[in-house]
Amino acid sequence: MKSSTRTASLVTGAVVVLLAPVAALKAWSEPADPRISVGAPAPATLLPGDVRDTPGRMIANAVWTGLVSYDPKTGAPANAAAESITSPDRRVWTVRLRPGATFQDGTPVTSRSFTAAWTAVLREGWAGSSLLTDAAQIKGAEKGEDGVPGLKVKDDRTFEVTLDRPLSGFPALLGDPAFFPMPESVLRSRDWTSYGRTPVGNGPFRVKSRSAHEIVLRRRSGGGRTVVVKAMPDAKAQYAAAGAGDLDVATLVPANRHESMEADFGGRHLAVPGRDVTYLAFPGWEDRLASPTVRSALSMAVDRSAVTEGALGHQYSPADALVAPGILPGHREGQCRLCVHDSKAAVAALADAGGLKGPLNLWYEANRGDDAWVKDVAGQIHKELGLDVRPHPVAGLREAVDDRKVDGPFAVHTTAAYPAPVAALTPLLDAGTGFDDAYTTDLVAEAEHAATPDEGVIQARLAESAMLRDMPAMPLWSAHDHLVWSERVRGVTAGAFTGLRLDRLAIED
Repeated sequence: MKSSTRTASLVTGAVVVLLAPVAALKAWSEPADPRISVGAPAPATLLPGDVRDTPGRMIANAVWTGLVSYDPKTGAPANAAAESITSPDRRVWTVRLRPGATFQDGTPVTSRSFTAAWTAVLREGWAGSSLLTDAAQIKGAEKGEDGVPGLKVKDDRTFEVTLDRPLSGFPALLGDPAFFPMPESVLRSRDWTSYGRTPVGNGPFRVKSRSAHEIVLRRRSGGGRTVVVKAMPDAKAQYAAAGAGDLDVATLVPANRHESMEADFGGRHLAVPGRDVTYLAFPGWEDRLASPTVRSALSMAVDRSAVTEGALGHQYSPADALVAPGILPGHREGQCRLCVHDSKAAVAALADAGGLKGPLNLWYEANRGDDAWVKDVAGQIHKELGLDVRPHPVAGLREAVDDRKVDGPFAVHTTAAYPAPVAALTPLLDAGTGFDDAYTTDLVAEAEHAATPDEGVIQARLAESAMLRDMPAMPLWSAHDHLVWSERVRGVTAGAFTGLRLDRLAIED
């Protein structure tokens, strides 16, 4: 062998020897799976207009970009797919889309992408249809109908929405998956089954693959990490995997680990306040429950913390207001002083009201999962006030309320449609209690009709204060989500109206 050849071989061999431990170290230090992994129960559906659970909402907000998005810190809506959303009277709204937007299949996002998608939500009777009929009250919007008089396409980038009444919060509604667009191909074919398996959206992620075990989301830009949402319905398994570094983000925390999250994860945990509230409402036609003093006594007799930490497994927060804590714009803490457990005050208030005779039925929907907490609340009121309190499950609670068959407090579950205090109050006025105080209802109407949602906050606060005095419904608790995550992930951000923001996740450098 020539000297030069032998020297080159020796140098090459030396380089290989030197690089081998470096390569080995790199392979050892990098995770086996470079993707960002998130644990969650499998979503019921990925059809945007039919999303009905937290995992579905989380994925939908990654695959689609709505007309507006929500700031996770302030909860305020901001234009996203929309260039502008304007109205001269808050009843007729003109939506102008940003130019050049496309779906992940390359087809354009047009006005019809939205109007025809909303029409499909109504025609098919999907879960989001109530937002169009009840919350937005779009003119002529009815479930099962294949046409909406209140929707008019002006051109490819402009459409008009007419409501039945003025609503300043209408733009804030439009970040919900019920209002997301769909491409022309599925709007024409109506093959919702295939589309629901691997939907095509206009957002930052596209669905690369889907199986019973995981949904893989690849960033549309080609940069950044792929996110895999693993089907993990068990909270204990998620928590353990995140603690071991085998899962980047756990979206469920078992009840027995809430007190140890700080010890287990340090600062790598987050409680996400929710947008729903559970109440016990009072039938206005039941004379013995008509006194606000009686209602106040029942409210103060309930130890909300004991129930949320016991029967509800740390998945709920005790209510201190009528408005859910996840409604950040205009929310006030500590508004419900009568929600604080106070045995002596409860006994005194009931005595001042002349007592309460006969059995007290607590009505609730059967087979909804409310049995444990209703039993606990009944036991607390019996213990504190000496009343004969009886859990009373029924099938078709709303029908019983509407028919005025209900003779005692009844369970009400509400979810705010958009981030504004008035959005939490309007469902209470529709709960069937018979509460129709003109002062309060006028304030709610003023809040809805205000020039902007911010300008309606004062009226909503006054309405909340009035409702807490009369207490047609006593707030009990609000659901919240918990997140814990591994040491390598950063950018964990979540909100009540979006869930975990998958587009914000990144790997620690």
